[in-house]
Amino acid sequence: MQPTSVHWVIQENQVDPLEVRAIVQALEINGHEAHLLALTKGREIPSIPDLPDDVPVVCQGPAFVPRVLTYPRLRPGLFFDPDVFRWSSYRKGWKQTMLSSDGRVVNLSTARALLREQESAFIRPDFDSKAFDGGVYNAVGLAAATQRAQVSDATPVVVASPVKIEAEWRFFIVDREVVGCSEYRRWGRISTEGSVPRLAMNLAAESASIWSPADIYCLDLAATADRFGIVEANCFNASRFYAADIDRVLQAVNAHVLADFQRN
Repeated sequence: MQPTSVHWVIQENQVDPLEVRAIVQALEINGHEAHLLALTKGREIPSIPDLPDDVPVVCQGPAFVPRVLTYPRLRPGLFFDPDVFRWSSYRKGWKQTMLSSDGRVVNLSTARALLREQESAFIRPDFDSKAFDGGVYNAVGLAAATQRAQVSDATPVVVASPVKIEAEWRFFIVDREVVGCSEYRRWGRISTEGSVPRLAMNLAAESASIWSPADIYCLDLAATADRFGIVEANCFNASRFYAADIDRVLQAVNAHVLADFQRN
């Protein structure tokens, strides 16, 4: 008999406990199971004694990435490939639609040399990594950020022209379809009250139809004074919902997971 519910393994100790509660409530109302875990520092995941062996799973919470990659039982519940979730892949797939369309990937040592020749640049890790925060750096700032995090000179980084971002929006993509969205930042500050412009919605839908890094992911778009563009893709399992319709997004994710489990 094929399962009709998905078991979600959820990080309990996340930044927004109200969002965790809303996720659990939306799952339980629709007949799915939620297993809450407090994940501490380190790479271990506590045992889940009431998780059956023959059911589909989804992991939710940033602490699952990348530690789930070494747990075979939970690995199918993570929609993330570190070799695909990187800026250079987004640039190859979405081309000039990227907000930093003039960006190039160099090693950190080369980026430092470039900053000796120009005042500042937008710099971020190529990989979906928290080695250091992406942002606009001068030579002194980049040295401080990367030395503090002990980032290797050989680390691939993106160097691009700085742009002034007015607003940013998150889109939830399932099977190349937009199933939810929310504003999440305006003029550099967290903001979830603004509406999502039709132009941004159209760009997200068109971009997802052209290329996607995974069956399920989040797509972040931003607006400057003269254009809309893609900031990056994010792992769904580690992404916040902000003001997106959690119930609608989770229904789409669960439908995909159940269909995929039945096929395999």
